[in-house]
Amino acid sequence: MRKTNNRKKHLGIASIEFALSFMAFWLMCITWAEMGYMSYVSSVSDYAISESVRDAKVVIQESSTRGESGSNTDFMQSFKNSIQAQGSLWGEMIDPNKFRLSIQYLDDVQALSSYKGECEIQDDSLYELECGEPVNSVMAVYRIDYDFKPMLSFLIDTEALFSREVIVIQEYERDQFKI
Repeated sequence: MRKTNNRKKHLGIASIEFALSFMAFWLMCITWAEMGYMSYVSSVSDYAISESVRDAKVVIQESSTRGESGSNTDFMQSFKNSIQAQGSLWGEMIDPNKFRLSIQYLDDVQALSSYKGECEIQDDSLYELECGEPVNSVMAVYRIDYDFKPMLSFLIDTEALFSREVIVIQEYERDQFKI
């Protein structure tokens, strides 16, 4: 009789243990999926900026060799078009409209050594910003920011988490480059 009474005391413990361990396991799986998604967004940001900068430089250089007027300073439009064109490669997981683009034009290496990231978009309503003058600027700092909204926003602070910068020599202005 004592055994049956003891058995009634322990009824339900397995259910409670299962519920607690399942919640921990579920949270671990969701965290793993979130980290995978963050890694994917980070990789896409790296790829997007490198390809878009290359495309922008090539388009501007090709249009200038063909003698098209006014197109040699439209780096931002070429940069933006390239980001938008690559959107189909990423599927539905990355929205190209959530990228914020900026270009800081620099005159020489001295300007690069004193560069502190002044051309960063602070206003949430802006999605593209150009600082400096593209004509006779031999270098540029291209920057993209991605507005990432995580599933677990209460665990991860993502402010400026997905920002990438690339420093390039502008192909069109390469003959102006002096060390």
